[in-house]
Amino acid sequence: MNTWPSRATSSFECIVLAAGVLLGGLGMASLLGAESTGLQVAGLGVIAAAVYALATRQLRRPLLAAVFFLAPVDISKAIISPLTSLYFPAGPYYSPGLYLTLSHMALLALLVAWLGHRALLERRWPPMTRLDWLALGFMVFIWIRSFGAAQGLLSLGSAAAYSLAVIGFYVASHTIRDTSDVRLVVKASLAVLLLSIVYVALQAITQLPLTLPGSKGLAFGASVDFGGGVSTYRPSGFMNHPNSLAHYLVIVLPPAMALCLLGPARIPPSAWWMAVVTTLGGAMVLLITLSRGGWASAALATFVIVAVYVRKGLVSRPQLALMFMALIACALVVVALYPAILLRLTAPDNRSLESRVLLADMAFTIIQANPFAGVGFGDYNRAAFEYATPLFANVTEAYQQALHQLVVHNHFLLVAAELGIPAMLLFVYLLWRFVRLPWPLSRWQDHGTFAIAIGLSAAVVGEALFFNSDNYYVDIRVYLFWLAAGVLQALTLQADRERTT
Repeated sequence: MNTWPSRATSSFECIVLAAGVLLGGLGMASLLGAESTGLQVAGLGVIAAAVYALATRQLRRPLLAAVFFLAPVDISKAIISPLTSLYFPAGPYYSPGLYLTLSHMALLALLVAWLGHRALLERRWPPMTRLDWLALGFMVFIWIRSFGAAQGLLSLGSAAAYSLAVIGFYVASHTIRDTSDVRLVVKASLAVLLLSIVYVALQAITQLPLTLPGSKGLAFGASVDFGGGVSTYRPSGFMNHPNSLAHYLVIVLPPAMALCLLGPARIPPSAWWMAVVTTLGGAMVLLITLSRGGWASAALATFVIVAVYVRKGLVSRPQLALMFMALIACALVVVALYPAILLRLTAPDNRSLESRVLLADMAFTIIQANPFAGVGFGDYNRAAFEYATPLFANVTEAYQQALHQLVVHNHFLLVAAELGIPAMLLFVYLLWRFVRLPWPLSRWQDHGTFAIAIGLSAAVVGEALFFNSDNYYVDIRVYLFWLAAGVLQALTLQADRERTT
């Protein structure tokens, strides 16, 4: 019997070895040339990954875990800076540009390893679902509206950054193949969530950001002023803003909450208790972010989960009434212990709501002038200087200049302004398709994966509400959103495979 590996296997092992050598070289280069401790630690991590690849010829699972463990850690390197460019006079206008995070690098390595395995070993084309094609079409249109945009290279860099988010969706959809992969992703996500809870607790106790080496830190938003000299610190965790931390929690808390509501009789008791701990810890962190949009989004996601569970008979009406009374009691206790939560809802908001109304008025003005194709991806801020909006006449010039440093705090209006109303409607349709992925509910044979899928679907609903009130451009929050949607599609595809076998 021939014990030599096949030609395809040998080719793939060569690729893995080459990748290991390359990763080791990059790690050594970053370790020797990095000025910050964060980059040096990242270099050591890359070297460790290279050693693992060379020793085991296995890349997919460790890279998959790395993608999800590092995803909510906002340590990044600017490839195309958002305000300056060596190749194009960007001027004072803002575009997101291109930043690479540690999770992005793991994602690109995972993409190469996975595609190489399919091409050389399985000899198959990459899979494409209908939802993949829709996401690809949206990404292609972003690139089309980036070429020729007034922001030049910055627009192209912004398009590349958004493409990384869509690639994350695609790779997560098809590299999470079985139950062991789901458990790996859950464990990696759980580990970083627990670390985030501890880190936020330290920030809250010390009243300091405790910025990680290599992270950008907070430019603003670290505290909220209630007037009369009363202010409260807002922790941001591993993110660069408290609202970004709230966005992350709106994604990860609904699946944990869905697992809690199943009870210890339907899933292993150890898994249920871990879900309870993470739900309670994550909920406390969400509260002290003082993000009203995050609170409303999490509440909406919770309502979706409960509604599905009641309809499916997993939660009875007496249990629902008991949970409602417990929620009211907990709310009273929390407000008594941390009055800033009530002040956040009732005290002056330092013109936050007024700013959002004025920015939305500017977005509507831009959309009315460019309804079908928008002003171009990455060109919103430049366009804001070129159009006169009615409500701006009611505020001072200094306030107008401050608003011109921002983009509209509504992702749907931002998409419509830059890409046109048809592209915005396509994005809304994508959201609807994400939400509907778990249906029909009869496809689910395992309670645990069913709960995670319903939780992620509810998280998409919550995020759709959050999109209406915050500045979602091209950053880590968009990447996390698309990555979560990829996990949701992966669970659905896995459930369909199990049902047909």
